[in-house]
Amino acid sequence: MGGRRTPAQVLLLSAVGVVCLSTLVSTMVVLNTTSGPDSPENSQPSPSSGYQETCQAANLRDASHRVSAAVDTLAVELSCKGRKNGSLSEDKSMELEQNLRKIVDLTLKVFFDLSANESGFNVLDIFGILDSLSLGNHSDPGFLRLWFSLKMAPLLPHVDESFLISLSRQNFTCSAFKELVGAMNEELETSERMKRKLIYTSFIKAYLSRKNLPDPGCTKQVNQSEEWIQRFVGNFFVYASLEDLKEINPNFKAEDVFGKLSPDQKAELILDPNSGALRNETIVREVFKSLNMSHDDKQLRQFFLAFTRINMQKNITLITNPAVRGTILNLTLTALAPGFKDFEPEDFTLWFQVNLATVTASLHPGSLVVIPSNISCTSFAAILTGLRKPLESLPLHRSHDVRSAIASFKETFPRCTVAESLMCKQTLVDEDLICAAVNRSQLDQTLSIGNSSEAMCNVTVIAHACSSATHLTPNNLVKS
Repeated sequence: MGGRRTPAQVLLLSAVGVVCLSTLVSTMVVLNTTSGPDSPENSQPSPSSGYQETCQAANLRDASHRVSAAVDTLAVELSCKGRKNGSLSEDKSMELEQNLRKIVDLTLKVFFDLSANESGFNVLDIFGILDSLSLGNHSDPGFLRLWFSLKMAPLLPHVDESFLISLSRQNFTCSAFKELVGAMNEELETSERMKRKLIYTSFIKAYLSRKNLPDPGCTKQVNQSEEWIQRFVGNFFVYASLEDLKEINPNFKAEDVFGKLSPDQKAELILDPNSGALRNETIVREVFKSLNMSHDDKQLRQFFLAFTRINMQKNITLITNPAVRGTILNLTLTALAPGFKDFEPEDFTLWFQVNLATVTASLHPGSLVVIPSNISCTSFAAILTGLRKPLESLPLHRSHDVRSAIASFKETFPRCTVAESLMCKQTLVDEDLICAAVNRSQLDQTLSIGNSSEAMCNVTVIAHACSSATHLTPNNLVKS
């Protein structure tokens, strides 16, 4: 217990001493008002009386709250002397701020150590994090920076959605809000992803989306998208959807911050009909070039998770622009090629039946040369199922390359292909294409009038196939 004490320890001990003295006086007053000098309790000390009676959760919470309130008072004094009348130098103000922060950190540690077996409390309420906001001016960035440093930063691991929504409803100015976002950027640099996403959704997005502010979205003083993101969204930008950002700031352009876009946002950019990317092969190439800059396919996989999700949400089954579709398919297969040797059947299923489903219509015989020749027949079957999917929607005249790719793929893996003589052959046809030149109504009328063997034999097989075939009966077929 000996040795010199640091200023922070002295401050903490002083604060705790004041709180303990206040609690002791309160306890003595209660005891004196409930027990006289001649009462049995005073004449016969009980083993269970005295110190043990103060071991209550309420005492711990009350003491912690008082220390926190004392720090609030000292912080207001620091703000006054350090910034308003300038009686403290900047270095001295910073030193005192750091000491006050240590008091809060140490008090939190003591509180959690002593309340390890307690439950049913809200540490944010006990330390009065929102109450302390009322002690200063919301429009003062300096006050908010100090408040964040002393109150919110130490408790940041414990904030929840309810608290962040309440914080977003405070009447901050845009400059004060910018100060908070910047402070959160620094404090949460290495924080877990879910906490950062929660702060974006429940605080940053919630605040910027408010319509009852003097400057909704904080857009009046900023012209460039990149500057707006840097000031008011910061590193939380990666958790925003491009749609959200455009709703908040109608002048926002994703192209202006392309280098900051996450893989999810790049997928959103490509599939946004207003971006023009679905008609611009150059934009698509830039996206995939940026995705493939890493040494693994992590970003590519993340991109396709979002790409597939958005396609399903928008009910997109085919990328209609052939150049864009072919670019996505070819660049993806090229990027995946080095890893195909380690793919399991479920990996081929994911890529050829799910991720690439909207672009496999651009397959041609040369597309699949990147597939290793030693894959299992289960993997072969997974790929083949994906290759056949476009045939369900492509017109016959546009499916030639896909059919050629399938034929070439089968020839490459004869060990996995069942002989056609042992299979029931199924040929997919496009009825509209075949019957386009046949006048069905005139044909049906002709056959209904002259329902004779001669009339039926003068009609081609294709014409019969395109008719309603109501004239064909077992009787006249035998006669024919």
